[in-house]
Amino acid sequence: MQIQQLTYFVAIAEQGSINKAAEKLFVTQPNLSKAISNLENELKVRIFNRTNKGVVLTDEGKKLYQYARTIINQMELIQGLSEKEHAPVLSIASYPIITMGRLMAKFYNNYHDNRVALKLVENRLQQVIESVEHGEAEIGFVMSNNVQVKELKHMLKFKNIQFHALGSDTWYANLGPNHPLYHASEVTMEQLLPHPFVRLPDDYFSNLSFYLEIDGVRLEQFKRVVYVNDSAAILSLLRSTDVVRLGPRLSAPDFAEYGIRTIPIRNCQVQINVGWIQRSREMLSTEAQAFVKMLEELYPKNEK
Repeated sequence: MQIQQLTYFVAIAEQGSINKAAEKLFVTQPNLSKAISNLENELKVRIFNRTNKGVVLTDEGKKLYQYARTIINQMELIQGLSEKEHAPVLSIASYPIITMGRLMAKFYNNYHDNRVALKLVENRLQQVIESVEHGEAEIGFVMSNNVQVKELKHMLKFKNIQFHALGSDTWYANLGPNHPLYHASEVTMEQLLPHPFVRLPDDYFSNLSFYLEIDGVRLEQFKRVVYVNDSAAILSLLRSTDVVRLGPRLSAPDFAEYGIRTIPIRNCQVQINVGWIQRSREMLSTEAQAFVKMLEELYPKNEK
């Protein structure tokens, strides 16, 4: 088995097509097909099922992809050692949360003399996992509620990704100065229902929360929903309109700087599990290790 065979295999798996992979790799389709056929013969397993629309990984192929992707990632790191003039990159994928901006700024102030290039991509939980899986991000910041946690553990195990718990939280209502309940010390879900609910576009995990109840009220009962893609848009909406956002206590001090309150929700039993993820058995860069220490400060040990 050769590294080139694994490179071809990973490209086909991620493109879902031998033709598309051939274009990306600048090789001919027959040569690529032959390389995969040789790999299957060597392993004595079928790794792809051919369809009219392309190729699909078999169960054995899915297992091979996990191992091959890790090997390719490690090879890229090794090859990068020769790029002496290339600045180190701290790449993070994160569930959209205003607190992440503060952490990035703090990291920059502490390490800007080291010429570290920073990359932050905000996305829904499933996309954060995929960014880490494919090596696009070294670490990922994730949050899951109690109806998502079982599926999350299953997906992380399947994708060979390790979860590190930071702490637990629950949902609060984020309300801006234009909201009529802005000065309340506590709110109920019934009080929030008439107002627009701001949230991220749905993915697999958010659909699991569709029927989640808080004090007898399901999230699906919000009839007016505003979908946005990032924390900056959420911040602007909260400051200027009467929208409602549900989020952890973690971000309360960050929202407070913009005049947005974080108010307890009566009888909220939702548990939010907060943590970070990485590809299993991979050593973090010095920069990532430093950022993880900052993440660990979000939930001091005596509060976990």
